[in-house]
Amino acid sequence: MQDDGELWHLVEARRDDGSPALFRIRELEPRPEQPTIFVVEMPFQSTEMSALPNAAQYRRLDGFRDEWLLPACAALDWTFVAQKIEDGAFFLYLYGAGDPDALITRFAPFDPDLGFYDDADPTWAEYAYLRELLEEAKQLPLAPKPVNGKAPKKRPTPKARDAKPKAKAKKPAARAKAKAKPKAKAKSKK
Repeated sequence: MQDDGELWHLVEARRDDGSPALFRIRELEPRPEQPTIFVVEMPFQSTEMSALPNAAQYRRLDGFRDEWLLPACAALDWTFVAQKIEDGAFFLYLYGAGDPDALITRFAPFDPDLGFYDDADPTWAEYAYLRELLEEAKQLPLAPKPVNGKAPKKRPTPKARDAKPKAKAKKPAARAKAKAKPKAKAKSKK
C-alpha cells in the first residue's frame, strides 16, 4: 500500500457465524465536510474453505487501489478509510462530498463485476464502528510465542457485525448486528 503518512491497522475479526473478516483500518479524524460513505465491492473467486484471497487476488487488489482508487480519491477529494475482506470479496470504504457517480465512472472500467454502494453518513457512524473494532483489538494481549515447539492457545478475535451489502438498499458493507468481542491484537503498519 502506498505510504500516505497515515497509520493503518490490520484487525482480524469473526462474525457470529464464525466466518473470518479481515480489516485494514486507517487511523484518522473524521471529516464532517465529507458526509457520504462510498463502498466498492470487488468480488474474487476462492477455492479455499476460508473464502479468503490468494496471492494473485491480493496483487489485483493492490493494483486497483494504487492505480485506480487512490488517484481517484486525490482527484475528487474522497478519503480512503478502510478495507475489509469477507465472503469472497474486498470492500473498500471511502468518504467524500462529491457525486458518487464520478467514482463509479472512474472505477467501472476496471471490472464489470465491481459493486458500488453509497449512503449519507454525516457523523461517520460506519467509520466509528470500524474504530471500535480497532480499539477492542488494541486492548487484547499479544499472542504467546510457541514454547518447546508447542503451539500457543488460540486467542479470541473481535467479533465483526455480519455485513453483506444489499445492492438494492445501497447500504455500506460494514453494518451488521453482532456485538464486538475482542479476539486479536491489531498490527500497525505505516
